[in-house]
Amino acid sequence: MSWWAATCVALASSTLAGCVAGEPRASEALVETEAPGRSAPSSASPAASEGAAVGVASAVASAPASAAASATPSPAPSPSTARGAPRPIDMHVDTPYQVHFKGRAASLPEGQATSAMLRAGGYEAVVYPIYIPDYLNGGKPRVSDAEAIAKTLDAIVGENPLLWPASRGPAPEGKVLVLQSIEGAGAFADDVEAIDRFVARGVRFVGPVHARDNRLATSATGDAQKKKPGGALGLSEIGERFCERVYAKGALVDVSHMSDASFDGLAELAERVGAPIVATHSNARAVADHPRNLTDAQLRRIAQSGGVAGLNFHAGFLARGREATLDDVVRHAKHMIAVAGIDHVGLGSDFDGATPPADLADASRLPALAAALRKSGLSEDDVHKIYGDNVKRVLAWRPR
Repeated sequence: MSWWAATCVALASSTLAGCVAGEPRASEALVETEAPGRSAPSSASPAASEGAAVGVASAVASAPASAAASATPSPAPSPSTARGAPRPIDMHVDTPYQVHFKGRAASLPEGQATSAMLRAGGYEAVVYPIYIPDYLNGGKPRVSDAEAIAKTLDAIVGENPLLWPASRGPAPEGKVLVLQSIEGAGAFADDVEAIDRFVARGVRFVGPVHARDNRLATSATGDAQKKKPGGALGLSEIGERFCERVYAKGALVDVSHMSDASFDGLAELAERVGAPIVATHSNARAVADHPRNLTDAQLRRIAQSGGVAGLNFHAGFLARGREATLDDVVRHAKHMIAVAGIDHVGLGSDFDGATPPADLADASRLPALAAALRKSGLSEDDVHKIYGDNVKRVLAWRPR
């Protein structure tokens, strides 16, 4: 079953009415120092306009028709000729946070991932998180907060003709498909079953925790992690039940932001249910020593599960004690490939929620990263895997 068909099956009884069986065509600085765009606002006035419902899907470029065989066959086309430029599927673009909490217009006139930037970057798809800040309601976020942010996400899609809600099926030529995730799901500890309706509306990745510990799990940057080993509590009992339900409903748990102990608990659960482990926006700790990055052991475990880790462009996770550059992204990619394998690295830029290097400042610069990866020795097929093929594979996962 293709990844498109699998996501159709996952949402067959929900809003994804436009799905067809068969193949279609083609903030992080908060944990450092409150980066622009991820600081706690003095007041939040969420945009509440209703837009198109967003479900889950993606687009796969249709293969060109085969030429008729001849007595003197032509040379096989190079991968670049056969496939064209790699089109990013970015697993983490924090634009809804900017609109919902920071007052940016839903038409996206500014930021690191405007429509013009996505078009220039050759994007195939973005994953917009429903990011539920830990600080809401005096540190007690509610599921209703997630519902309000989801409406803002819909409004963004409705205001930008380039964006194509996945509920409408495969994106036409020239459109960028929009998928959804949840980041910081602590509010669901009060109502585990509430996640069902978010998966039904198209959420594909669910991160139980963000910058602070919550009732589901401990965070890589939370108090328990700072007090380890005694306080590294990991995935709680209710957190395990929540993650089990996420998997049962056909979505995937995102381990980015999890403490090492939480990662271990989630990995055991993922292995039991046969799910790929996904870190939507995390780098290699061996290259930049930050608790938000993945250890080599964690990268290997992600690979063993068939999962993927998305390269994060936040400068503080790329380099420590100096200015980060695009070359640091390549350095992380090469290390992650060496440890986990080429089939287990993807993209999770964290645009609109991070401080990226100056030479990778926004979504329009993704072709430059592809060129740098090729220059480092990766093949064209390798770059295509990182830019989208590996993510498509994990999105095709379905519960046993």
